[in-house]
Amino acid sequence: MTNNEELYKVDELNLLDCKKIHFTHEKSGFLTLEYEGKTYHKTDPTRLIPFFSKTTYISLSYESEEQEFREIGVIKDMADLDEEQYNLLDSFLKYKYFMPEILKVYNIRDNMQGSIFVKSLTTSGEKTICVKDWYQNFRMLSDNYLYVNDADGNKYFCEDIHKLDKKSLAVLEMFT
Repeated sequence: MTNNEELYKVDELNLLDCKKIHFTHEKSGFLTLEYEGKTYHKTDPTRLIPFFSKTTYISLSYESEEQEFREIGVIKDMADLDEEQYNLLDSFLKYKYFMPEILKVYNIRDNMQGSIFVKSLTTSGEKTICVKDWYQNFRMLSDNYLYVNDADGNKYFCEDIHKLDKKSLAVLEMFT
């Protein structure tokens, strides 16, 4: 194995020391990471448990010279970062994983051609969400958590459908 050749073990979890992490937010929108004397440009943080944990088990990867994403390691808990680094990473993840929450469901129409249209109130305002293949893209991930992926790739969620008003629950009953 040469000095330039890197060996990756897919069955090991490489936990990063949060005290050694230093992010810089670039004008391009990407994060640059300095860790243990190395600089990683275009660092891509990814939530490993995206629906249920927003600040734990964050994988950090970078684009290699071969234009392949390689994992640097995993942050077990963002709370272990200092405040500035936490805020940089948190704002990047909020942008990357932007998902309006569904607050009300007014009605759902099925066009009988493979799409449903969900007229709803979200944290981003009133939306008519077009969902193709609703068996795959309109899903209950637990007894309470609804995940919706629309025809344009936008994602929406309702953390607890049982907290919705009675009319919304009645509308959802047919589709969940």
